[in-house]
Amino acid sequence: MDLLRDNLAAGASFSLVGITLLVVGFVALDVVTPGRLRQLVWVDHNRNAVILATSMVIGLSIVLVCSVIDTELLELWRALLYTVAYVVLTIAVMMWSFVLIDWLTPGKLGTLLLENDEHPAGWITAAVFVGIGAVIGMTLLV
Repeated sequence: MDLLRDNLAAGASFSLVGITLLVVGFVALDVVTPGRLRQLVWVDHNRNAVILATSMVIGLSIVLVCSVIDTELLELWRALLYTVAYVVLTIAVMMWSFVLIDWLTPGKLGTLLLENDEHPAGWITAAVFVGIGAVIGMTLLV
């Protein structure tokens, strides 16, 4: 019963922290993109906004899963603290990559992506977000 109790506590704790960090990631993405991301995704159904938000969730989820695996032997509070640190780092690198792509490419990336529903830069930026999550997630496992 102790194992079940401990696993349920860890599962609930990682879930709450994970959901909170996904919301923080969404807010950070909203800051670097023009307009209201919530409006663009849920009301306007803008494909590029959906692609960006989805890729961010996938990238952050990779880091969250790797963190659960990596911190298995730590005390729960320490495991959660490590998870927060790695996911916040991932969010920062993702947002920095968005700004960097904007600087290195013609036009204003946020405007191109969110005003032009068919712009291919959305897929490239999405791949970068997932790649960042995969790389940072793997640093947890090595």
